[in-house]
Order: sequence, then structure tokens, then C-alpha cells
Amino acid sequence: MKLADYLDRGVFLNPDGPCFITGGEVMTYAEVQTLTYRIANGLLAAGMGKGSHVAILSPNDPRAFSCVLGLSRTGATWVPINPRNGLEENHYILDNFDCHVLFYHSNYAELVQALRPRLPKIVLYVCLDREDAGAPAFADWIAGQPTDPVDVPSRGDDLAMLVGTGGTTGLPKGVMLSAQNLETFIALTLLCAPHQNETPVYLALAPLTHAAGVLTFPILALGGSTVIMPK
Repeated sequence: MKLADYLDRGVFLNPDGPCFITGGEVMTYAEVQTLTYRIANGLLAAGMGKGSHVAILSPNDPRAFSCVLGLSRTGATWVPINPRNGLEENHYILDNFDCHVLFYHSNYAELVQALRPRLPKIVLYVCLDREDAGAPAFADWIAGQPTDPVDVPSRGDDLAMLVGTGGTTGLPKGVMLSAQNLETFIALTLLCAPHQNETPVYLALAPLTHAAGVLTFPILALGGSTVIMPK
């Protein structure tokens, strides 16, 4: 299963229900699904797809996590970037993990501008909340993209996520997580979750670039709501 398949399951169960809640903003399952189609079509139009590595550098933000779901539709690999890392650590991850696209929040615009000259493999930058130097605003980038469904064939051993370790014994190492790795984790979480047939609500306070993000997928599969705390 692709990561977006969990969203699609939630759409089937609860299309008009709240998917992501941030402050006073609510995005329904149907709205998030449409947004992920736009993201996927935008990436495909840019030549990205299976084999591409798409990095996301952002605080907790529904647009950022929608990018995770959208990129998965194309068969691309999600590379989460920890904002708490130092400049050199994040340069190492972005360069050595062969990232081709970077979605980022303007909170980290200064960091991104410092890194850009040293990241020749990245061919597309998109700023999630506003236009930035050399990067369109996310809203403008998706505005012209079609909402046609994207369903690139996938396999269980496809690389779904490439995540850096903490780097406590040196530079971060890349942990390669296949679609089947994540599917097993999500299935075990669902078996253990005490939701008792109630629609769950998940408070995402920890960074979605880490375990908190992976824990969102079981909630999506149940048609539940994720309350995203920016910090």
C-alpha cells in the first residue's frame, strides 16, 4: 500500500468528516484528497515520480503533511527533514540522500537560502506558506494543477520513506523504510489501538517529521481526525 491509500480509505469511510484540524481551520477528507491529487500531478509534471526523493522541511502544518500523501501517489520517496538539526546535518541529508525536491516553510527560508548553492541535485523548491526567492508559493504552484486521480503502480518493496537517524555517533544514516515496513507498523498499531469502533481523534503535538507523522496513517485509515499543533 502507498501512504496515500490510508487517506483514500478514510475518504471512503468519512468523506465530509474532519481530516486535519489546525487552529480554526478544518480540512475534510475529500478536500485533502483533492489537494493530494494536485500535488501529485504537479510533481509528475516536474518530472518526478518513482525513484525521486522529495524532502519536506516544516513545522507541523497540514499542507506539509498533504505533500507527504501527494508525493506517495507518484511513487516518490518521502525524506523528512528535522528542523531541529543543524545546517550541516541537514545539508548532509539533503545532498547524500539524493533529494530532488524540497517543500519548506518560510520559518526556514534563511536556512534553505544558505543551503541552495550546495544542493545541485534539487531542481524544485516550493515554499509552503508564501513566495520565497527562487521558490513559488505552494498555493500558486498547485493552482493550475489538475485534480485528476493519480495511481502509479506500486510494490511492497518500494522505498516509501528515507529517514535520517539522530546522528549521535556521527553523521545521520539513512533508514530505508519500504511500503511493506510501514504497512506492518500501521497494521500493528491498528490492532493495539483502543478505539473500540469509535472514530479516533489524534493530537499531533510531536514533530510530524518524526514518529508523530507515521502515527497519523492509522488514524487516516479509520476516518479519524488529526489535530495538528504547530508547536
